[in-house]
Amino acid sequence: MVEKFCQHIEKLLALHDYVVVPELGGFVVQMQSAKLLPDHIVPPLSTIGFNPLMHHADGLLAIEIARSEKISYRMAMEYIGKQVDGLKSTLQTSGNIQFGNLGIFYQNEYGSLHFTPEVKVGFLPQNFELNTLYMSQRGILKNTASPKITITLPSTRIFKYASVAMLVFGLFFIAPQINDMRQMGHAGIATSAFYNSATKPVIPATVKKVEYPSETIIPTDSANYHVIVASLPNQKTAEKFCHELVSTDFPTAHVLASKSTNRIAIRSFSEKDKAILFMENLRKTNSRFETAWVFCN
Repeated sequence: MVEKFCQHIEKLLALHDYVVVPELGGFVVQMQSAKLLPDHIVPPLSTIGFNPLMHHADGLLAIEIARSEKISYRMAMEYIGKQVDGLKSTLQTSGNIQFGNLGIFYQNEYGSLHFTPEVKVGFLPQNFELNTLYMSQRGILKNTASPKITITLPSTRIFKYASVAMLVFGLFFIAPQINDMRQMGHAGIATSAFYNSATKPVIPATVKKVEYPSETIIPTDSANYHVIVASLPNQKTAEKFCHELVSTDFPTAHVLASKSTNRIAIRSFSEKDKAILFMENLRKTNSRFETAWVFCN
């Protein structure tokens, strides 16, 4: 149950800068600058911070849970309260708990709540395709004295004998080729006459047309309900991810661009019920899209 609760928080953090959990605190997306180390370079990454003083609930988490779980807002608030109570109870028993892909909660000896975030948060779109670059150390070459090499050339008499031998072998190979050229002249005339009287032109083989993968299918204006599987801030990265979906099993995938983000819609519908049904089946049949959701424009 904790993992599913964390997935709702992770999904909201991928779309917003913060998420407030009532009676617990707020998770905030923070930017970490790039680091240049002796043997590798750490790219600029987005990390998750936690502020236990953010207790004011804005209702964003409850709305997301109510929509995803198909329950009322009141039941969603009760669900959040049970999860927070279970988290605090586990902390009192074991002292620490792994909170999904966000990090680790633990209590010190004075009962204060602390949070250690994960080093790299892969579910954030800002961290997509950002990997650590490792560098090999430059080796120092020592100047060593090269050994002296002495080359002794053969005498002039040997060069004369070699020249005569090359001339003889050259005449030996040229003579048969001259005879062959004479024979080819007669053979060419015979072949041409035989072709004109007894054969037909050879029909060239047909060239098979190469079929390329179909391009992205853009939905019509009436398809206002889109099943979103990712939100990326960079348009080039979004188009690359969309092309991967199109080239596999989702030819209708396309990018919904906006000022702040680029949403990847795997399919669009004109009816809300059909979009929700497709989203639920996609979550059940493909673990890659467990966090898919429906967007209406």
